[in-house]
Amino acid sequence: MGSDYLKVGFYTEVLFVEKGVRFIAINNGIDSVNQTDSDFTPFLNIINEWYAKDTSKKIRAVMKSKGEAGEHLCTNPPYGYMKDPDNKKRWVVDEEAAEVVKRIFALCLEGYGPTQIARILKEEQVLTPTIHFMQIGRTTRNAPPDNPYNWTGDTIADILERPEYQGHTVNFKTYKQSYKSKKTCYNPEEKWLMFENTHEAVIDADT
Repeated sequence: MGSDYLKVGFYTEVLFVEKGVRFIAINNGIDSVNQTDSDFTPFLNIINEWYAKDTSKKIRAVMKSKGEAGEHLCTNPPYGYMKDPDNKKRWVVDEEAAEVVKRIFALCLEGYGPTQIARILKEEQVLTPTIHFMQIGRTTRNAPPDNPYNWTGDTIADILERPEYQGHTVNFKTYKQSYKSKKTCYNPEEKWLMFENTHEAVIDADT
């Protein structure tokens, strides 16, 4: 049912009892009608949580090893890149999106700020990254905007701040405080690990 023994315990010991819900866990042979079975449930909950914690620890160790070896840790490359069809660990330039990235940097050099650049792209009807990803068959966490050209200043600022466009791999920019938490926390730059010239640059260092 779950791997957080406190939450599972609340449901099985308190809420289900109050609501008259009969709880059956077939694989564990648990049936709340049988009080003896229910007495053993808290121990199973703790074992389940320990298993989840141990799995998380092993995954973190693997990710740490990959990150220190210079492999990309993010699931999807940033806007402007795509995974090499012949080698999923390698990034190649997404030419259509890369042209938009170059345009964003050029506008920035001309003195436009993120909000102004977003407005210009919107007026020019340039597709947002989310819509572009959907068109090329790439999965995205974001819901498609009502307006496919609705760029935001935050998106522009994020693009302008990415060292990856110089051809560098940057790992450990984010972390999670606990395997139970889905909240993403951001590391200070001194904790980042950067590997230079790991893929083709879209933006030159001077720019």
